[in-house]
Amino acid sequence: MKSRIVPAILVGVFSMGIGSAFADSHGMSAMKLAEKKKCTACHTVTESDPMAVAPSFMSIAQRYSMEESDRLVQVVLTGGEGHWGNAEMPDMGVRKDVTPKEAEKLVQWILDMDE
Repeated sequence: MKSRIVPAILVGVFSMGIGSAFADSHGMSAMKLAEKKKCTACHTVTESDPMAVAPSFMSIAQRYSMEESDRLVQVVLTGGEGHWGNAEMPDMGVRKDVTPKEAEKLVQWILDMDE
């Protein structure tokens, strides 16, 4: 009996480590994408920068739910105003182009911050 319990525990422990590593790599690649697309020129990850001109990713995650992810993807793709007070997100021509797949990845990453 003991011979079955120990391997089961080890599998569980290592599985948690792999999941955590995947989550970290997902977050890092999304952060790199946000930097590459210049999202971080206006947005910060947390509220730590009072000079930021746009809401932090954490604030966005706290305000919106996963059910609103399609709406947020459209905001990332089209820009515009009326999403957050008087702040206006520039149109694509002014900022780096983001593909629909990239927008989905960024929104998923942002919304995951509040979990």
